[in-house]
Amino acid sequence: MSKLIFQDLTPFTARAPRSRARCACLNDSRRVGQQAGEGKSRTYNRLVPIPSRLAVAPALALVLAVAAGPRSALAWGPEAHRIAGDIAQRLLTERAAREVAGLLRYDRLADRRPSGRSTLGEIANWADEIRSEPWSRKYSRWHYDDIPLCGTAPQAKICPRGNCASARLEQQLGILKDRGKRWRERNEALKWVVHLVADIHQPLHAADNGDRGGNRIVVTFFGAGAGRWGSLNLHAIWDEQLVERLLAARGGEAAIAAAPIAQAERSAWEKGSVRDWTAESNALARSAAYGNIPGFRCGAAVTQPVAIADAYYSAVAPHLERQFRKAGVRLAKLVNEALDSR
Repeated sequence: MSKLIFQDLTPFTARAPRSRARCACLNDSRRVGQQAGEGKSRTYNRLVPIPSRLAVAPALALVLAVAAGPRSALAWGPEAHRIAGDIAQRLLTERAAREVAGLLRYDRLADRRPSGRSTLGEIANWADEIRSEPWSRKYSRWHYDDIPLCGTAPQAKICPRGNCASARLEQQLGILKDRGKRWRERNEALKWVVHLVADIHQPLHAADNGDRGGNRIVVTFFGAGAGRWGSLNLHAIWDEQLVERLLAARGGEAAIAAAPIAQAERSAWEKGSVRDWTAESNALARSAAYGNIPGFRCGAAVTQPVAIADAYYSAVAPHLERQFRKAGVRLAKLVNEALDSR
């Protein structure tokens, strides 16, 4: 496989680790056109920097927010990524933790300023931050696998030319393990690994029912038909609204990340491969994300809009929280194996 080198060229105003105060950003839903061999287009989110002079102009910021259009999300929300990274950070071996610190010592933001980031949780959203620039669109398909929700499909369709989350995760792990690679390549590989492990644990990043991973299923969420970024769909609420509601119920990101994980659970979750974990998420999409939609069955159209309220949330919330924890445990396993392979 040819060597891929990622460049830090994106001029964006990044927030400080753990804080949104330093980044005035809007989510910009853009349709990425069909690329050769993909056979379809999908809507992606990107964090769009607002220059400081605009950040203090509320009226103009509002206009930009409206112009951004509906939020048809691809990336699992930043909270989910940070939680998985924070869980993994506390499960690193001593040697792996030192290696991570070394790889992040001179970490840079996309505009090449020092990031000040030093933990897996703090770098967890870098792969979404770089979407701010058109050059990053070639990586847009790295965040999901188009595994059919019902039935099967050839691997070439699920992951065309190796461009899917599971394949790119394995590729980036190879770079991370290779001490002969340049520091910058391994630094960016670590950031991709942290991000993509979480992505494959979002069920709708591992499933497609002819609806772009749930983006074409219109929903209401506790009576609301729109969120901060526009009209709601099934994929969007798994990225944002369900996560936010769960965090409010569980006491926030830190509480979930710090919750103890039994050794028996950890041992069970560490079993399997990246592809096994992606297939597990696909099964969860079928049983939970779609399975809790009243009347859903494979091969039948979903009646829309789908009303998402207490019954649906109560059914999927335990799965959602477990996916955060599984992602953290499995990320730690992969990083420990890559950086502490004694």
